Amino acid sequence: MMRWAVSTVPCKCAVSKSRLPGLEYTFNPYRGCTHGCLYCYVPDIMRNPSLSSTWGRSAAVKEDILCKLKDDLRRLKPGVVGVSTVTDPYQPLEGSLQITRQAISVLSEMSFPVSIQTKSALVARDADIIRGGDVEVGITITSSGESFRARFEPGASPIADRARALNELSSMGVKTWIFYGPIIPGSNDLPADIEFIVRLAGETGSRVLYDGLNVKPMLHKRLLSVFTEGEMERITKFNFNAFYGAFESECRAGGVKCRHAFA
Repeated sequence: MMRWAVSTVPCKCAVSKSRLPGLEYTFNPYRGCTHGCLYCYVPDIMRNPSLSSTWGRSAAVKEDILCKLKDDLRRLKPGVVGVSTVTDPYQPLEGSLQITRQAISVLSEMSFPVSIQTKSALVARDADIIRGGDVEVGITITSSGESFRARFEPGASPIADRARALNELSSMGVKTWIFYGPIIPGSNDLPADIEFIVRLAGETGSRVLYDGLNVKPMLHKRLLSVFTEGEMERITKFNFNAFYGAFESECRAGGVKCRHAFA
């Protein structure tokens, strides 16, 4: 039985211009996300307090999204499309709806390179169409342990399942990368986390994009469900630059390419 509400919402356009590095456009097939990640920035980005209060418990399907996608692409110059940026394209709804799967086919057929980012092992289901197109896959892997996942990203795939999906896609020749973020001081910046991520990146030939936690106002309120105000203050004062330097050294030692995700 589903634990979340599902609805449909109107869709004015399917493809939007992107300001993120390496992406010309974005495509988000769903509104909301049932992975329920406590650290998600989307409510703050959308400046929607009501969305923040219900984040992780509802998702909406955009009406006629695939038709809108085709219409939009006909008017645009080909460029890299990020799938997705404000929702996970492989959240549980995708298992039955297969909107993302169909969208990847449409994008490839119309000569738009695709960059997927997800924290779901479901992405491996679409290996048959991913490996045949100009498609790269980034999988968010935030920690080496399930305790972090259970606390901060309860609806996402287990870490081991994500690692297997990364291995499977990489072994097929798909260009892969790991998103290590957000890095939360004291929670997923431990030596075991770094060792796991660097080793997995080396084994799969994946580069690593990393980013530290940026405590935005609505996010701050949600994080108080697991942190005290004192702990939040220590997080905001954490020396991320020093950590980044140490992490990059570990990557170099392991022969892994890495960079800050938003540099």
